[in-house]
Order: sequence, then C-alpha cells, then structure tokens
Amino acid sequence: MLGLFKRFGFAAVVVAGLALMLFVVVGKATTEAVLGAAGSATASPAPGGRGGGRGGGATNVVAVAAQMHTFTDGLQAIGTAQARESIVLTPKVADTIRRLHFESGDQVRAGQVLVEMSSVEQAASLAEARAANQAAQEDLRRTQDLFDRGFASQARLDAVQAAADAAEARFNAGGSRIADRTIRAPFAGVVGLRLASPGQYVRPGDQIGTLDDTSEIKLDFTVTETQIARIAPGVSLTAHTAAYPDRTFSGSIANVDSRIDPATRTVRVRAILPNQDGTLRPGMLMTVDVQSNPRDALAIPEIAILDQIDGAYVYRVVAREGAQSVELARIRVGQRAGGMAEVLEGLSAGDQVITEGVQSVRPGQPVQLGQSQPAAEGALPLRPRGR
Repeated sequence: MLGLFKRFGFAAVVVAGLALMLFVVVGKATTEAVLGAAGSATASPAPGGRGGGRGGGATNVVAVAAQMHTFTDGLQAIGTAQARESIVLTPKVADTIRRLHFESGDQVRAGQVLVEMSSVEQAASLAEARAANQAAQEDLRRTQDLFDRGFASQARLDAVQAAADAAEARFNAGGSRIADRTIRAPFAGVVGLRLASPGQYVRPGDQIGTLDDTSEIKLDFTVTETQIARIAPGVSLTAHTAAYPDRTFSGSIANVDSRIDPATRTVRVRAILPNQDGTLRPGMLMTVDVQSNPRDALAIPEIAILDQIDGAYVYRVVAREGAQSVELARIRVGQRAGGMAEVLEGLSAGDQVITEGVQSVRPGQPVQLGQSQPAAEGALPLRPRGR
C-alpha cells in the first residue's frame, strides 16, 4: 500500500488541486450572472416613461423665426489714439522765461501768446533799428523829391535807396528776434501739464508743455495685406477702450498708407473719430471693429444650429394634421457674428427653428411652443453641441 501511495500520491495531489480550482471558478461565474440579471431588472425603465425623450404628450420648446439681419465683412485690430494736431512747446533760443500765459489744462485759441522770454536787450536793439529805419526812409523820401525836381543825381538816389533797404532789413531782423522769444499757439487746443516756471532758464528742446487739438482723434492701426480689399476711405468702424468699457466710439477710415511694410506684410490705416466732448485722449489703446460690405441676409440665432460632421442642421417647427411637430432640416451657414448666423440655404423667411429644447426633441415628435419670438440682434447664449 505504501508502495502504491509512493507511486501514485503526487498525481493524486495534483488532480485534487485542479478540481478545487475548477469549483471556485464555476461558483464565481454563477454569482456574477445572478447579480447582473438583478441589476438589469433594477435599471429597466418604468412603463410609461419618456424613453429617451419620447413622451406621450407634446414637448415644450421655444422657437425663433428666421428673419433678415445685417451682416458685415468685419475685421478687428488694435490701434493707438492720437490728437488731430499735437506739438511740444519748446523755445527757439536759450533765455529766461519772463511770463507764462497759460495754466495746465487751459483751452487756448489759435495765435494766443503762451510764453514770453526775456527780451530786454532785443527790445532795445529793435527800438534802435526802428529809429534808424525811420530816418533812412525819410532820407529816401527827400532824395526822391530832389531827384524828381532835377536837383539830385541818379547815383545819389541809388545810394540812399540802398541805405533805406538795409535799415528796413535790420528792423525786420530785430522784430524776428523778438518773435523768436514769444511762443504762440499755432492752432486751437488744450494745453497739457505746465513743466516750467517764470524765471526759469531754458534752452531749445527743453519742454515747457504740450498743446493738443483733440476735437478729433486720429486712430492708427495696421491690417494684413490680405485684408486690404476690405479697407477703403469712408468705410465705417467702431472703437472701444478699456477706460470706457460701456461706450462705443464711431468713426470712419480717412486714409490708407501707400506702402506695405515688407517685414510684417501689414499696411497702416488711419481712422478719424469725433471727440467733441474730449473723452478720448492721445495715447489710448483702442480695439477697432471695421464694418465693411454691409448686407442684409436671412439669419437665425446661432444657438439653434446643430453642427455635425456632414454639415449644419436645425429643428424646424412644421404643422402636420392640425398639430405642430419638428423636422430636421439641413442648412448651409455663412457668416456668424454677434450670436447670429447667416443662412444661405435650407430655410425661408418666417420659418421657426427651435432654440430651447433642442436636445429633447426628435424628428416627427409633436411639440408645444412655449414662446415664439423674433430673432434678437444682440449676442445669444452658446449654441449646444451637435448630437
């Protein structure tokens, strides 16, 4: 017997182990099958449920009528505001400021004296030149009278004429030196911060202040060369600035540069914005919306569109057998802007498309319009994702 165990004992142990493993695997599979059947029975929908959106009654939805809307081939850019005219007040000669005729923020008229430099020596020289010029002109008058009466030669008259001309030139030069010490406003505008004081010694190039004409604002921005066809003088645009987020500033393009920058492949454009109230200031950063090629086209709210791989679709409300139901209509969409989408094909004016409840309806399903409204001009909520 011991001999038999020694001969067959190892094989018996192996067979017993395999039988135990088979028992465990079969029992686990049986348990999972029972639990899965119970879970499926629990997850089954109750009779009379919606069953994926198909209820017994009509589904409430909101529809919007397709109607005409104005679209533009717009483009956006960033620009910097500049004054219509702008200069830095600086002296022509080195001298001391005798008097300032403005304060920071003053509105000045064209030709108004703003700064007077010290000119005592120049004033004395001018007075001397004025006296000499008057004497020379009087001498010329008397010599001309003598020449006309035959008591003076032509040579004498020519010499007196030359002296009179030289005296007048010296007088004019003295007046020019005085004028160089007086700074006048070349145009009407607003003076900036005063940066000098009476008695201060200044040299050419030293800044005394600034003068800006802000009745209009020049707005310069750049566009790529591929967009030049949309840009032309007279095209309207709107601009916005972070300083006044609730305001829109309207204007038009005034000029387009004659050259394209070969490094950036852009062209510089200048627009004019009215600024009678002085709200805009030079140096402001502004965003520009150019509104070129305005046109009227059939449009619907962008939220109604279902974008699929093979195209765009909408749910259109139709009347069938005295009730309202939906059908899936394929459309061709053009430009999208401001929450509205241009419809090129697939709809007619007055067709109602579902904007709220899109995910709850299927083709042929009856619907009940909760509120039918015309398409709005403003921005609308984001459109739903396609199924």
